[in-house]
Amino acid sequence: MVWLIALVCMGLVGVVGYYQGPVRGTFSFFGLVFGAVLAGPLSALTKHLLPLIGLDHPIWGIFVPQAIAFVLVMIIFLIAGQVLHQKIAFYFKYKADDVTRLSWQKMYSRVGFCVGLLNGSICFLLLMIPIYVGGYFTAEAQVGEGDPLSARFLTQTRAELQKDRLDHVVAAYDPMPPQVYKAADIAALVLHNPLSEARLSHYPPLLQLAERPEFKNLANDVSLQQLIQTQSKVIEIIKYPKVQAILTNAAITADVSVLIGNDLDDLQGFLMTGQSAKYDSEPILGIWTGNRIGTMTQVRQGQPGLTPLQLREKEQDIFPILEGLSLTAIPNGQMILKKSTPNSPDNAVVAMGTWKREGADYQVTLPGSHPETSDVRIENGNQLLLPKDGYVLVFDKEM
Repeated sequence: MVWLIALVCMGLVGVVGYYQGPVRGTFSFFGLVFGAVLAGPLSALTKHLLPLIGLDHPIWGIFVPQAIAFVLVMIIFLIAGQVLHQKIAFYFKYKADDVTRLSWQKMYSRVGFCVGLLNGSICFLLLMIPIYVGGYFTAEAQVGEGDPLSARFLTQTRAELQKDRLDHVVAAYDPMPPQVYKAADIAALVLHNPLSEARLSHYPPLLQLAERPEFKNLANDVSLQQLIQTQSKVIEIIKYPKVQAILTNAAITADVSVLIGNDLDDLQGFLMTGQSAKYDSEPILGIWTGNRIGTMTQVRQGQPGLTPLQLREKEQDIFPILEGLSLTAIPNGQMILKKSTPNSPDNAVVAMGTWKREGADYQVTLPGSHPETSDVRIENGNQLLLPKDGYVLVFDKEM
């Protein structure tokens, strides 16, 4: 397929060069070359045009500015070539004798065909770039024969590029930032390993996003979860209405990019190992759920003389407080206290507070608690001890 595309490109563009002539063909060649070289540097300027044409979504900012810059440079060279061609053609048509004119036309067409073949090779290289880029994503998302024909074409053609060792040539002109490919790897990891979805929801920066209504709706959507668990086609998941609503929302995608755009290596490592090189130094980050048995152990240690009846009374007093209670500590220093009940199983927010480090421990402030500000201790990295309402409540860290 790769060589067939190459032959078609060179054949078609060669014929165009035959009729264009070497002057316009040469300017087209330099337009292709300079357009490809300058597309990146000029994209910083053409990026400002996106809002004017209604392309304000961050995804367009990845490649559209470069495409606009390439087209603008190409147009300039085409106009210059056309002007020079007209001057030369005017001379031979009206001022040269017939023999000279006919000789010139024959030479002009043949040289134009040769220049057209050169342009065809450049066009082939430029055409391979979107195939190289798109094939990476379709290869990550492929599920088999059920993939769309276009996706299979991109995947197979990119594989042929690699087999023929042309991928190294195309990769040198790849306009995609490395972070885009890293994001694709992460998406494939989650889609093909449904169990990693739980880890994804516990990655510290994403805990903040999880509080947004749009992401809560995704987590509670049974149909969407079934699509992910059964490893349905990626296109089906992308086209799901609630997923589409997020992907097409410029504000949300910008927030996601700000929160984790520069930490994709860390996110990938967290999904694979459950450990974060960036956030493990703050053990308070994460979701903590109430531990009834651990809390009663703290009661017995704090008051060793209690009788079994008194312990029973203490447990009955603690149970309404601790049942369904959870803490979520996010990197921006915010602490969220939630409680689920039979009437509200979705963890309703009880209080929004703050946390800050105090030496080896933490100081947590939760409005409405008694006391509001408490010195919190974390033991073994997976147990949080929070003084509240006269007791030391114990919370276990999820994952």
